[in-house]
This record gives sequence, C-alpha cells and structure tokens, in this order.
Amino acid sequence: MEDILAVVGQAGTGKTRWLMKQVGDLAPRILTADHQRVLAITRMHGSRRRLQTNLSEHCPSIPCSITTIDGFALSILNRWRRSFGYTRPIQPAGDAVFQETVFGTDASFEEILIKSTELLRSRTVKAVIRESYPIVMIDELQDCHGRLLEFVKALSSCSTLIVAADEFQLLDSNVPGCPAVEWLRGMEEGSGCRCKELTRCRRTAVQKILAAAECLRSNIAAEGETIPVICCPDYGPAAYKIIDVLVFNARSWHGSTAIITPSHDGFINEVLASLDCQLEKRNLKRISWFHEVGAREERKRLHHCLGVGCEAPGSTGWTAPIEELTPAASQIVARTQRFARLRGLQDISHCMVARHIDSVVHERRAYCGHSQKRVVTTVHGAKNREFDNVIIIWPYRVTSDSEQKRRLLYNAITRSKRNCMLLVRGDSKRVQKDPVLSLLGPAKPAFLPRPKKKAASGGKRK
Repeated sequence: MEDILAVVGQAGTGKTRWLMKQVGDLAPRILTADHQRVLAITRMHGSRRRLQTNLSEHCPSIPCSITTIDGFALSILNRWRRSFGYTRPIQPAGDAVFQETVFGTDASFEEILIKSTELLRSRTVKAVIRESYPIVMIDELQDCHGRLLEFVKALSSCSTLIVAADEFQLLDSNVPGCPAVEWLRGMEEGSGCRCKELTRCRRTAVQKILAAAECLRSNIAAEGETIPVICCPDYGPAAYKIIDVLVFNARSWHGSTAIITPSHDGFINEVLASLDCQLEKRNLKRISWFHEVGAREERKRLHHCLGVGCEAPGSTGWTAPIEELTPAASQIVARTQRFARLRGLQDISHCMVARHIDSVVHERRAYCGHSQKRVVTTVHGAKNREFDNVIIIWPYRVTSDSEQKRRLLYNAITRSKRNCMLLVRGDSKRVQKDPVLSLLGPAKPAFLPRPKKKAASGGKRK
C-alpha cells in the first residue's frame, strides 16, 4: 500500500487548490526520470476539464497525463488485452461482454473496469504503473463507488494517491452514504491515509449564499436571511423575475449566468419561451442561452435527425438525409461514409451509424469546453463548475427523497460566486410544507399584491 493524501471539505473550500499544492510539492521529489508523469484522473469529463485548466495554471512545468477513470482503465486493458486473449482493440459499447464486431472488441464500461482492476493486481502491471505514474491525483473522489471504487483501491497499491472528496456532493440517489469517503476514513484510522479537512469557503464571500448552503448541508432551518426564494405560480412570473435581475439590474448581475434545474422538463422550456416573448414586447434585446442537454437526449436528437432506427419495412440499409444537417450530424455522416468506404462496405447499416453517433456525442461532451456566458443546464451538468450568477428553477415535482433534494439544491446554490436566486413553481404554502425548501426561510411572491383602493366617502354633495 502506497501513501494516500486526502482532503475533504464543502463546495468551494479550495480542495482543488489543495491538490495543486500537493502535486507542486511532491512531483519534483518523486518524479526522478524523464518518462515519469503525474496521472490526474476524475470520474466525469467536467471535472477533468477543470483539473486540466488548474494544472496548466498552477503546475505548468510538471508533466501530467489527464483523463477519466474509465479512460485510464480502458488504456490499461488495451495495453495488456492479449493476456486475456483479445487481439483486436477493445472499446466501450453498451452492455456488450467482449464481443467481436466490425469495430473491434466491444465491452461495457463495467466489464472493462473488472478486467482492468484484475490487471492492477498483477505484479508486472503494478510495477509498470508505479514506474510510469508515481503520483496519481483524483478529484471528486466521492463520485466513485462500486466497480470504480474497486479500481481506485487497486490503483492505491501502485502509486501515491492525492485525492479530494465531499460526501455531500455525491448525487447518485441509489448509493447509500458515500463509500469513497468511508473508505478514506477507514484508511485514516489504520494510518494508511493522511486526511485534511477544509472548512473556509473560498468561492464566495456572500453571506446569504453561505447561509443557504449551510442550512441545506446541516438540515437546520435558517434563523436569518438566505438567498431569495420566490414563488412563481406559472412560467410567466418566473420569466419576468429573470428579466428583472439580468436586464433591469444588469449592473449587479453581470458576468456568467446559469439557469439550473433538477432535470430538463417542459417547464424550463416554457419559461425560456416566455422570456423571449416578454423581451420582444418591451423591445429589448433577446438573451441568448446555450441549452445543455444530457448525452441520452443528444443521441436521441441525432438518431431522429439522421433517421436511424426509422427505416421503412423492407429497407436494406441506411442512406444519408438530403436536407441540411447540423454540424454534429454532418460529422457523423462523413465518418460513417468514410468508414464504409475504407472497408469496402456497399451497404451501411443503422447500427453502424448509431455507433458513430455514440462516438461523436462522447467526443463533444469530453473535449468541448463550456465557455458560454449564459447556460441552461441541470444540477448534474453544473457539477464541478462555477458561475458569477445562478438562477435555480425548481419545478412542481422533483423525483427524489428529502436527502437527495437537499444535495441537489446544495450543489446548485454552491455554483454561484456573486448572486443566487431560487424560483419555485407554486405558492408560499408549498414552500412552507416542503421539508427542504422551508430550510431557506420564508418565500416571497413573484409580484406583491396591489393595494386595495380606498372606499369613496359617503354622503352626497348639495
């Protein structure tokens, strides 16, 4: 077992900065050969991109390899795949269990993790990993559980681990507790891990944001004022409140802005449509939003655009649509046609196009940055990111228990650095009865009721 240096703390307390400092201190002493590098890995591509940016800024002279845990596991398995009897390159594909296809050897991510974890227990593989990557840095370790955590545990026997985690930011409702942090605590008791806890928030100094985050984390109702909680009976008032802060109070709400929701549903689309309509009626400039969607929804749209899986009865293959396509769809068509041409295939199957859709969607989500000034995303999509301003839209139904709702709302609020506002669909009674929303204090109506007109004085003039 090699050393494990760990840091835990709330969102925005500087865990990533702590990781950079540890790498900066340890790397010059541990990386003694030209071929040795620091391996920086994360669970999600969003945190991988942020890690890459921080390493470039804080540790520019230290050689690093940056990837996801799944990506590193796949590279290990492909390097030693012949030891399992696989000659063709292995690539992730759905729920396949090492099936030979025209693309190579297909396997699910779970199967890849199982085999790569087995490899890490080999003396030879362990020695190669230790010699190549003496230091392994892992950010957002709380997202690792099940097969992923088993892979990390096997990796800890190869190299020195430097990790960061926060158990309250684990958003998988199917996982009880936080297995990764529990593992670190257990290692700490056995002297196999040195764990530091950070408490001071560095992301923001706005007391209302800090108070709201603390209420949700501790599950204790606020005694003072937190972020504005505004009740919106429908999409119109919600859209107006967004105009109010971003247009009429633009000086206070300048900078990057995110609209964050627990999940994409019809209500957010109605709010955005009403937003455009109200701006147009006031002859104001339209606000341009970059609407992020999940990988499943993006694949679904591309399947529909390219006609994949919708072939007519008796059709023998797929043909490219003749209408104008989006850049992503055009890229998929070009790749598919080139793939078929190089292999001498006369007939292109729908399955072949679907595989190229999966590949392009993965690349776009993995390597396209989030530089847009105004974004609409989910809590999961906003994870590991920060914005100057955050507007949270909370729909009628959030299909989670109270614990999960607290984590979702906490993660949304803690993305903000300057301003944060919570728009709840419903009235003040809904907020009062909700065990999570009520933690943030009393809600305000989107519009104050108009004062009643005074009754006319009685009596007639003579």
